[in-house]
Amino acid sequence: MTKQAADIPNALYLMFATQDIDAVLAQPHFAPPSLISEGFIHACLTHQVPYVVQRFYSAVPDITLLIIDPKLVTAEIKYESASVSEYGDFPHIYGQLNTDAIIEVQQYSQDDFVV
Repeated sequence: MTKQAADIPNALYLMFATQDIDAVLAQPHFAPPSLISEGFIHACLTHQVPYVVQRFYSAVPDITLLIIDPKLVTAEIKYESASVSEYGDFPHIYGQLNTDAIIEVQQYSQDDFVV
């Protein structure tokens, strides 16, 4: 049986313009520019999704979420503070993301993330 985000209490979320999803999923490993420039991939937890979308993706009309099971990620994950402490520590993936850790692809809807 396929896992879904509801089955994973600590699921990680990555968001993308929907048009970019096929290219990400076609790779065995995903390495965005932030991995080179900052040393990690930015991710977030369920309660952080609305903040991240508003802060960084407000101009993107069609957003798709990749939902990741952290137990399947082969790279190290560290939970680190950000400049906005009210949302808690954010997960950072220190290495390429193995795309077989993606358990669900979901169209973003603000209604799904009311906190």
